[in-house]
Amino acid sequence: MKWTATAMRLLLGTIFLAHGISKLSGGIGNTADWFASVGLPGFLAYMIAMLELVCGTMMILGLLTRASAAAFIVVMIGAIVTVKLPAGLLGAGGSSGYELDLALMALAAYFAASREPGFGIDSLLADREAREEAAEAAALS
Repeated sequence: MKWTATAMRLLLGTIFLAHGISKLSGGIGNTADWFASVGLPGFLAYMIAMLELVCGTMMILGLLTRASAAAFIVVMIGAIVTVKLPAGLLGAGGSSGYELDLALMALAAYFAASREPGFGIDSLLADREAREEAAEAAALS
């Protein structure tokens, strides 16, 4: 199970990191203009790009996995509600639907709810904490 969770976490982190890089490399001003064209404040483009970069990197490292996953859920809900919902699940009239957003959100929900992030910094810290607690309990016995 740890290897599966690790693979899913790496995939999710890579997807969000790639989206953050894409927003910046395509010109964040262009992304801000697109946000404005769909009725969102342009400054959100900067915030979401940074969130995707930072949380995507943390997800890849397995650091603060649950918090990063929760942030991804918020981003996906925002994307669905503000942009993709009118096109429907599979899309309509040349607009993409929100089926992939739902899949990413479901994957993020797994990590937000799970205590099994796979191999990464979170699991190393948890293993260390468990060893320290066991040593402390043994010393008290």
